[in-house]
Amino acid sequence: MSGGGRLGKGRIALLALRYLLALFFIGAAVNKWRQGYLFTDRLRRIFLERLEEIDPQSTGAWFIEHIGLPHWQPLAWMVCWGETFVALGLVFGCVTRGAAAGAMLMMGAFAVGGYYDASLIVLALLFLPFVLLPTGHWHGLDRRLHARYPASPLFR
Repeated sequence: MSGGGRLGKGRIALLALRYLLALFFIGAAVNKWRQGYLFTDRLRRIFLERLEEIDPQSTGAWFIEHIGLPHWQPLAWMVCWGETFVALGLVFGCVTRGAAAGAMLMMGAFAVGGYYDASLIVLALLFLPFVLLPTGHWHGLDRRLHARYPASPLFR
């Protein structure tokens, strides 16, 4: 919180955006858990479907053929757990900057992985303020954890 224990309008707007983006990732993570990403071949089937839809000469097709399909199971775990941890980090303001950076990396990976859409660029950039600014200190656990572990870069 700022000086007198009050948040300014800009900070309130950024926190509202943080929680809105957290809801987005909660929905994405719940979707992956419901679809059984961890214990089924759901992601492999998605990669196969996507491969039929995109240009075979595209970067996305190369990624799916050479990385996605051979490694679909660890990728499924990374996507499912990654979306879960991003959502939790943003909701609780815990390792907030890392969660936001993780979200940006995931958006980039999805674009490379055959799901390129211009909206992914905008979505990735929406996380930039949370990488640059200490919103977890304004409202979240980062402030307490930083006080307890001041040398840790996780809670800055």
